[in-house]
Amino acid sequence: MKTNRKMVLVAILIATFLCAMEGTIVSTAMPSIIGDLNGMEYVNMIFSIYLLISAVTTPIYGKLADLFGRKIILSIAIVLFLVGSALSGTAQTMVQLIVFRAIQGLGAGSVLPISTTIIGDIFNTEERTKMQALFSGVWAVSGVIGPLIGGFIVETLDWRWIFYINLPFGLLSLIVLWFAFHETFEKKAKKAIDWAGAATFLIGITSLLYMLLFGKEKGFLSPGNLLLGAVFIVFLALFFVIEKRAEDPFLPLDLFKNRLILIPNLFGFFAFSFLIATTVYFPIWIQQILHKSPTVSGFALTFVTLGWPFGATLNARLIKQYGPWKVSTFGALLLVVSGLLLASIHVSTPIAVFFIVMFIAGFAFGLTTTVFMIILQNAVEWEQRGVAMASNALLNTLGQTIFIALFGAVFNEVSSRYAADGLTNGIRVVFLCVTAITVISFLIALRMPKMTKEQLFQQGTVHS
Repeated sequence: MKTNRKMVLVAILIATFLCAMEGTIVSTAMPSIIGDLNGMEYVNMIFSIYLLISAVTTPIYGKLADLFGRKIILSIAIVLFLVGSALSGTAQTMVQLIVFRAIQGLGAGSVLPISTTIIGDIFNTEERTKMQALFSGVWAVSGVIGPLIGGFIVETLDWRWIFYINLPFGLLSLIVLWFAFHETFEKKAKKAIDWAGAATFLIGITSLLYMLLFGKEKGFLSPGNLLLGAVFIVFLALFFVIEKRAEDPFLPLDLFKNRLILIPNLFGFFAFSFLIATTVYFPIWIQQILHKSPTVSGFALTFVTLGWPFGATLNARLIKQYGPWKVSTFGALLLVVSGLLLASIHVSTPIAVFFIVMFIAGFAFGLTTTVFMIILQNAVEWEQRGVAMASNALLNTLGQTIFIALFGAVFNEVSSRYAADGLTNGIRVVFLCVTAITVISFLIALRMPKMTKEQLFQQGTVHS
């Protein structure tokens, strides 16, 4: 049977919307959740566990999709996400909610890499530009309007419905995917999974994040934190040793020898920290310092959803006129501009500046990430496309996870030194850190190998 490409696109866009939104929708519901379940000390874990598990599992799903096919692996992952959603809605303690959020993240880890891989499989290279524009727009919109939807659900229903609402839409996505996507897939005789690599990576990164999130409570040089730091170093070293020796590695390190893989991944690791920082700290600044309503703060964040699809939609036209390198570099430069505007924010800054910052940033991401996605899809053969896209999703999410923990540590340290203006100074220092990171992202984008538009849109594989 023939694949219905439009219906497959609808299915993966629904799944993408739900999983991206779930990373942020909890934010506006947290006061109600804490009121019911207590456990204020676990608040950071509610967010970080979802991001961490989804980040670490993306390369596993990418490998599984290459070994067993996209359809079956994505279907299993959607089911896991829905099970985690249903369980999260029934949580009676914060510890239970953390565990159930981990199950959600376990399912969500597949959606971005496999969805983009499917787009690469069923659409030709020129069509992918339009598809990536649509995909990027949905990703941006869902991630940012999550807090708005969460606030509406909490006010009209109950916080548990921020999880239950996933069930009907997730089932619809699963059904459409199953009946519309007919994959031609030749199973491989050998299906080796590098569980040792995945386990050492998970243990190492979890140790680092736990130290960043909770290390300040006992001092970063306390014996417990030093032990966590040692665990991180040891297990990360073990991870590299295992990956070099593994016959079928969890994250093939050889991929990163290709600059067409390395540069987009490094850019995403640093640049996506801008999104998580503004999503977390803009509402705090706008509501508690400018004394505006939650609606205004949510509205400010939605401006990234206007810029992102606009930039992604213009991408194909600009690439044909100027080439991929100039377009991606210009997008990275615009991100620096938004970072400089972010650094200039102070207590008397008009609210319009927040809107401008987010619109420019969204436009910058729309230009740059769309080019990088197409390059990644063409940089490897079919059998490695899943793991290549998974590596990008891993680095994007891992960057957000690590940097939001670092930003939190910086904020806590700075704000604790000021009695009167701790909140203002703490957030301003975070914004300065974000500005520096946008400059690093731009310097990374400059290192992307130059290619012609004909090379970008050619069928098959491109190499560095």
